[in-house]
Amino acid sequence: MAGTQWENLPEPLPERPAPALNASWQGFTADPRPPANQVLRAADADRDYATRLIDQARLDGRLSSAEHDERAAGAGAARTLGELVPLVSDLMLPAPTAGRHGRHHRFTQAGATGWIGLALVLNAIWLMTSISAARPLYYWPMWPMFFIGLPLVMSMFASRRSEPPPPPQQRRLPPGQDLR
Repeated sequence: MAGTQWENLPEPLPERPAPALNASWQGFTADPRPPANQVLRAADADRDYATRLIDQARLDGRLSSAEHDERAAGAGAARTLGELVPLVSDLMLPAPTAGRHGRHHRFTQAGATGWIGLALVLNAIWLMTSISAARPLYYWPMWPMFFIGLPLVMSMFASRRSEPPPPPQQRRLPPGQDLR
């Protein structure tokens, strides 16, 4: 044996930075915000997730070194999920507010775009066949366009009806006239 036994192994890859975390409460084993869950014992995974959130906030420049060290030490020493909440609550991303209405709007917009594309293709086919026949043929594209467009139009009207009403404006009395 001329060389060492390890000479055929591949070169180790350089360390890659960990991907950025999606800061959300779903990373914990149980959501630590409800009072019923705050008394639960924190698992190693919970402490590790909180520490990674704190590390990510430090890398993003949202925490100073001193605050990072203080929070990381607190996360490592946490016994319950409730002790982790104040350490990471200001580092969480806000929940998306688009909700169902945003998804419905995107679906309707995509449906309208698809319907226009289909209408263009069907009309192009009808136009080419009419030109090749040297006379206008029966306008058959109206039927698929109608039956595909009907649910789309109904969906548009249904979304307008299902939108929640605006919140009522609370009237305020001028200062000094509040009789409570």
